[in-house]
Amino acid sequence: MSQDKPVALWSVPRSISTAFERVFVERDDFEVFHEPFSASYYYSEERLSDRYSAEEPKAEYNFENVLASILEPHEKRVFVKDMAYHVKPLMEPEFVSRFRNTFIIRDPKYVIASLNRMWPDFTLEETGFEQLYRLFRYATELDPEDVVVVDAMTFSENPVGVLATYCEHLEIPFRADSLSWRPAEVPEWERWDEWHEQAQQSTGIERAERKDPPLPPELREAYEYCLPYYYQLAARAIPGTARTPPA
Repeated sequence: MSQDKPVALWSVPRSISTAFERVFVERDDFEVFHEPFSASYYYSEERLSDRYSAEEPKAEYNFENVLASILEPHEKRVFVKDMAYHVKPLMEPEFVSRFRNTFIIRDPKYVIASLNRMWPDFTLEETGFEQLYRLFRYATELDPEDVVVVDAMTFSENPVGVLATYCEHLEIPFRADSLSWRPAEVPEWERWDEWHEQAQQSTGIERAERKDPPLPPELREAYEYCLPYYYQLAARAIPGTARTPPA
């Protein structure tokens, strides 16, 4: 049954996706996998990037091994947050059909400006939008009604309303208490600790500022590359006027 499938939140970098994931970390009815396929993409014997080439590749991180660990029986329902580009070699209808596919996007100007601060040598693939759109297409072809898209900025401005709509779509209970927490390190985030410092120090969803970051000329190409994919997903995003459930 689709209600038993792992819930996947497919994202692009720097899209407030870890804060969204933190909501599910706070719940006691989900087991959360944090970017498990990043190990496949960067650290496995099958890795597709030489960014961490000094690290010895490990077979345990190979794509099918990671997938098997997600799909094996778990005591709780599984929630996976990952970048779509990390699963590029697996991306086909059968793989996509194994998940309840949800998506989180953010205007690429914010994504690229932030990504450039972390990785000035980022590749176009690492911007994430092309593979996110590819996975989105597979998901909508399988079941157009079973796809939900979250806009990161809208979520930051109306977390209760957007999360309530998200949970309603997945037929899972909405829990308002999962939107606040105590600052704490999340063990599952250790590999990418420097990326998630703000999410670990936070106490809840913080409103993101809608202030256009300056994009130098050398980043304009990446921005223009991502924009058409972003627009396609943005057209399906949960609206900012999503209803707020009663307290």
